[in-house]
Amino acid sequence: MKKVGVLGGTFDPIHNGHLYIAYEAYRKLELDEIIFMPAGIPPHKKNNKITNEKIRYSMVEKAILPYSFFTINNYEIKKNGLSFTYETLSYLKEMLDEVELYFITGADCLINIDSWKNVEKIMKLSKFVVFNRPGFDKIELLSQKLRVEKKYRCTIIHLDLLNLEISSSLIRERIYKGLDVRFFLPQLVFEMIKKEKLYL
Repeated sequence: MKKVGVLGGTFDPIHNGHLYIAYEAYRKLELDEIIFMPAGIPPHKKNNKITNEKIRYSMVEKAILPYSFFTINNYEIKKNGLSFTYETLSYLKEMLDEVELYFITGADCLINIDSWKNVEKIMKLSKFVVFNRPGFDKIELLSQKLRVEKKYRCTIIHLDLLNLEISSSLIRERIYKGLDVRFFLPQLVFEMIKKEKLYL
């Protein structure tokens, strides 16, 4: 059975931290493919100003070009309304034949998982993979992992990764202040941000 990772996000913009997480998940979990799923309207960011979805999609496309095992899917961008994880996973299960899904997300999502819609369905449709993020205590994360596993009768995979303190919000802020961001981004993404005059 094909093992496919799913990495969702606003990707505003996608950066080297996202690529590192995807690569490590691909390698450590012995996956066949990682699907990048740019969000349309994320429920937790519906009141935020987000860059046009076509531009964000194009940035992800450019970022993953060097990696044959990275692909992109526009389901969340094309669907109307908010993007919910359980709907995305249901769609992928129907679209892909004989597939085992690995949903990859950060520590912040595991901490707030009880506020998500249809958590039981998410756990049934996929193997839930969580990686540590800067600002989150590892002991607290592992304690939450045990609590969630018990509550939803599931197994959560913890990926112990380097804490790369790169975030999309940091990149946007640095661009706004006129600071260099080339070392945080794939070259083609950096060039697109300059061309489109994003985050100024």
